[in-house]
Amino acid sequence: MKKISWWLVLITLIALAFLSRVFRVTQSPPSPYWEEVALGYDAYSILQTGSDHHGNWWPVIAFESFGDWKPSGFFYTLVPFIKVFGLTVFAVRLLSVVSGVGIVVGVGVLMRQYTERLFKAPERRTLILLTLFLAAVSPWLIQFARAAWEVNLATLWLVWGVVFGQQAVSVVQTQKLRFLWFTASILLLFAAMYTYHSARLLAPAVGGVIAWQFFQKDLKARRKNIWLVGYILPLFLTAFLLRPFTSALGTPALGQRLAETSVLSDLSVIEESNHLKELAGYSPLSRVIYHRYVLFGGRVASQFFSHFRPDFLFITGDANGRHSTQYFGLLYPFEIVFLTIGGWWLVGQMRKEHRQLVVVWLVAGILPSSFTTGAPHALRILPTAPLFLLASALGVWLTSYWLAHQASMLWPPVRRLKMMWLGCFVLIYAGFFVAFYRHLLVVYPKRFANEWQYGYQAMVEAVERARTENPDLPIFITREQGRPAMYYWFYTQTDPRLVQAADATVKQDQGEYLEFQNLHFVRSLDEVTTTPALVAGSPGEVAKFDGLEAVTTIADFDGKVIWQVARID
Repeated sequence: MKKISWWLVLITLIALAFLSRVFRVTQSPPSPYWEEVALGYDAYSILQTGSDHHGNWWPVIAFESFGDWKPSGFFYTLVPFIKVFGLTVFAVRLLSVVSGVGIVVGVGVLMRQYTERLFKAPERRTLILLTLFLAAVSPWLIQFARAAWEVNLATLWLVWGVVFGQQAVSVVQTQKLRFLWFTASILLLFAAMYTYHSARLLAPAVGGVIAWQFFQKDLKARRKNIWLVGYILPLFLTAFLLRPFTSALGTPALGQRLAETSVLSDLSVIEESNHLKELAGYSPLSRVIYHRYVLFGGRVASQFFSHFRPDFLFITGDANGRHSTQYFGLLYPFEIVFLTIGGWWLVGQMRKEHRQLVVVWLVAGILPSSFTTGAPHALRILPTAPLFLLASALGVWLTSYWLAHQASMLWPPVRRLKMMWLGCFVLIYAGFFVAFYRHLLVVYPKRFANEWQYGYQAMVEAVERARTENPDLPIFITREQGRPAMYYWFYTQTDPRLVQAADATVKQDQGEYLEFQNLHFVRSLDEVTTTPALVAGSPGEVAKFDGLEAVTTIADFDGKVIWQVARID
């Protein structure tokens, strides 16, 4: 392939990655999930005031948000997008779109690094383009690049942290730039740690492998003065960036999310342990084999391997509708063949230092999800997606090579059959991508509208119209669909200073406001304490009152009424 043609194909594939992620991004998913509006509003609050909506000044480790203490990285990275495009769904999601494209490019660069000495240059260039194509049309990557997921940005930082780290390890020791590559790798891996919870285990694990390989290379070469010259900046950066984490030990900012999702908090395992020991008569052996930590270990191991289940990877995907269209799995069904072939090749043929990194990346990328509820979990293991795509791309390449070789043995005059087989596989991927993408844009928004809290924008607009006509009436909005206060602030672009001023006095539920000005966010409209008033809730809740006036109904895509806004007297 000529160099100019190669670059044209490369640019086309990057454009495909961008367009497949940004096209109708505000319509599929059909509505922002409450995590998205929380990320957007707190980024807006930081932009306007330098504090989150609770009034915390420039949080470093995490934002309090709904009391779940979200890592701070996504919020600060989102600020420029809010500045340019305003507090909109498009602005909030555009960061994920850009991150998704960056991941695609990063996966291509990783393929180049991992096959540098294993294939000839022309073959490697074609393999890189194949990898970019597979990443561009990946259902797994597209799903998480079309909504504001912190893990998507963390995966971007992680991939490029590995790219720079591998570059630092691979160049010759005499190149001073290798220390700059190493420093850049440290910065990006720490950026991942500041962006997503599970990256706080994965990034140090991957970074540790890279650091060991980097140092080992210098130790073997017996270079002089390397400790005093080249390693000062990396060591200083590491200590400086670790300090906020050490300072936050034992605080909710660092441990709240783990406490909420950890399987180690599951009392049913402890109850099972006690029950089994009782049945065994509390024998010494039963105290060992039925010990709670043994059962917890079995649970973690089971959840770890559940992420490799064929139905999860290739058929239905994640059971959570926000994490998968459930039309396909995380990968296309036929990829099970290519993934197996490519994975086997990676284990057997990859250079030792690359193999070490891949193994640690895969294990440390899945292990955090294994310790939490809801496994298998497509979102929490997203940082491992590049490894699956690398294996799939290699599987396609090797299968094409094998088929071409078999054909040439049957008919020696045949030439360039490898490219023919490769083209056939690309067409198969393209066909499945078209089917997936149509489902994503047409079927998915309707099927999973409820999962994305569809209808909040129309409800808030209806409440605002009613509020304008009845400025003195209290307003009661149910929390049936979750987090109405945040949706209200997001869609009305409420001044964060007003929200911050109320933080010390209003009722809250784990950081979620239950009141704001004359608005009351209630579990049920049974909590309405005064009339006349404006109410917003499901038809079943609003039907509790007689004499409704000015009723506004909001329906989903199937015509089912999900919200009603009315005045009660």
